[in-house]
Amino acid sequence: MAGAAELPAPSPETPAIVSAPSEAVSASESSYGRGIDISPSAGEPTLQDFESIKQQGYRFVIVNGWGGVNRNRHARVQLRRAQSAGLLTAGYCYLNFASPLDGASQIREALAAFGPEGAHLGFIAIDIETSARNQLPPGLRQDPPDPLAQQKALFRITEAVQQIQEMSLRTVIYAKKSDWQRITGDTEQFKDLPLWNPRTAGGDDLAQPDLERPGDTFGGWKRRVGKQYELDTVLNDPPIKVDLNVFDLSAFFRRNPNETLPTPIPDASTLVVKK
Repeated sequence: MAGAAELPAPSPETPAIVSAPSEAVSASESSYGRGIDISPSAGEPTLQDFESIKQQGYRFVIVNGWGGVNRNRHARVQLRRAQSAGLLTAGYCYLNFASPLDGASQIREALAAFGPEGAHLGFIAIDIETSARNQLPPGLRQDPPDPLAQQKALFRITEAVQQIQEMSLRTVIYAKKSDWQRITGDTEQFKDLPLWNPRTAGGDDLAQPDLERPGDTFGGWKRRVGKQYELDTVLNDPPIKVDLNVFDLSAFFRRNPNETLPTPIPDASTLVVKK
């Protein structure tokens, strides 16, 4: 997923805390829809641009808030204009496992980037991936990964999940099999949280490939709530860089209670997480 920053930089201001999204419910909750996710590289598309995106049949926009190092300075405008165009919105946070910021702090950085528009998000996705190698500690870069580094990564993910749920927001995990195995050791600790899975196989069929098939199963998940089926695409109108997704649109509505907090990691209290 685009949005991971490569160069370290400080975060000068205290992140804002946003209120919970409204309890909007519609008939579309039981349907599936296509949409896009965008990062700072999309800039600030106009309201007319987002209206054009909606007219092309896209139903939602998922906006990057934190790239692991820097906030998305365009996030508020991106969200505000997408929402004004009548698109469903959500956000994502690229989790940096080498940062001195813990998981909760990184979520707060994303929330600060979203600003008041964060109140309308359907969910926040925690982006777990290895694309930015400098955002992984040495123990996760080596082969095989260091089990202690994986345990610390699990603790950081748990911090991020708990921060989102403390804000009464829905939590989604974004991950693919190889990254999840490297970073977490293929834990099933988060299997009860909805999965957003990047897979080009099967196109925009949310159920394909089958997550219960031995070659595709990971993390204990049996189904996806969302699938990123085409990466680094440039739309014709407007000509912005996006990833294409299909989602069960119920993910964007908070009719049901929040998912259960994950079981604490054994001996998590013994882990040292630098603040």
